[in-house]
Amino acid sequence: MKESVMNRTMTNYITDIPLMILTILEGLSGIFLQFGARHASYLGLSMLEWKQVHIMAGMPMVILFTIHLALHWRWVVCVTKKTFGLNKKSEVNTCPTN
Repeated sequence: MKESVMNRTMTNYITDIPLMILTILEGLSGIFLQFGARHASYLGLSMLEWKQVHIMAGMPMVILFTIHLALHWRWVVCVTKKTFGLNKKSEVNTCPTN
């Protein structure tokens, strides 16, 4: 049982750390693209290069987010049922934490 929890924890770690990095890159590049001057350079990259970063970070971010959602789907369903009062009396009142 303990090994299973460690495997899930490591899987979450391997998924979530790159997802966090890609999300930061996506947000940062999005801010530069939205509010930056057309011919400016930020952190040594031109706007065209920031656009490439934005595009290249977006697809793996979506893929990792989908994996993240799949890994936590039981929790999402449980919390949704709890929030909207859809729990059956026979169901346990606590949601999985991992």
